[in-house]
Amino acid sequence: MAARLSYDFFIPSALNGGDFSAALIKLFDTPMDKRRVDYGAFYFDVSDAEARNGQTVGLVSKHRMRNLPPTGDSRTGSLDQLTLSDHQSVAEPCAFLYDSELNIVVFQRSPHVSHAAFARLINWAADTAFFFLPVLNEDAMTRLEKLQKPRRFVLTVASPQAAEYFDDLESSLKGLAPFVRELAGGRVRIDVGVLQKSQYLSKDAILYTVGALLDRLDDERLEKLEVDGEDEEGNNYIVDFIDGQFRGHEALAATAPRHTDIGLLKDSIRKAFDTSHIYLSTHLRSRAAQAQQVAVAG
Repeated sequence: MAARLSYDFFIPSALNGGDFSAALIKLFDTPMDKRRVDYGAFYFDVSDAEARNGQTVGLVSKHRMRNLPPTGDSRTGSLDQLTLSDHQSVAEPCAFLYDSELNIVVFQRSPHVSHAAFARLINWAADTAFFFLPVLNEDAMTRLEKLQKPRRFVLTVASPQAAEYFDDLESSLKGLAPFVRELAGGRVRIDVGVLQKSQYLSKDAILYTVGALLDRLDDERLEKLEVDGEDEEGNNYIVDFIDGQFRGHEALAATAPRHTDIGLLKDSIRKAFDTSHIYLSTHLRSRAAQAQQVAVAG
């Protein structure tokens, strides 16, 4: 199965109105041993950065210096000590991209490194106070209508009264209520997909089903409602009706390599940005225009 990387999009902002481009330059001008944020057993740093055409792409890594994992032998199952010199670490890198034209930071989602760690690195080296504001999706129904080839529908309801969520729905989903009640179920997950990429789900049926659920989106029993697919231009994206943050996804051409491929991480985040560029530029111009109107009105 091909691996997939996911990305979050942010607008860097500072209380003192600082210039993020200048802060990045100051970070990279700082010697490597001075730019890290060190917690003793591990530290974070930024490396492998390259700038071109108004974009800076690089890596933010978490380096483990203590409690290192052992190596394993797939033939015997034996575990052996990982031997490293004192200055070496086990690194968990993830990619970032900064576009100066749109003032956008794209950050690879990782269980090891968060965008907050990147902000701390910037603020530590450049003596600034930047924080990252998430870029939000446009209206989810508008995005769903643009989805020409839906391929996956996911609905999760979790509650001791899960069956009640499906009562009186203007959808065939209401038929689940007596079944869930009979089982005394507390979690219901519906995951409907296709067998082949050339196939897709009924868009009319999905629009009708989601429409029936719209007045229950704020119901605390609803845990997930997502539709995946392709838009008119063949771009893959997920319409998430619960989480309003804009995200990008990039499927890798092959299975995950034996070793982390730094070049692959950089290429993937560039593609994710390029795929999202039209929405980002339109969204940010619209936001700027609204802010200007508010300022004029004030």
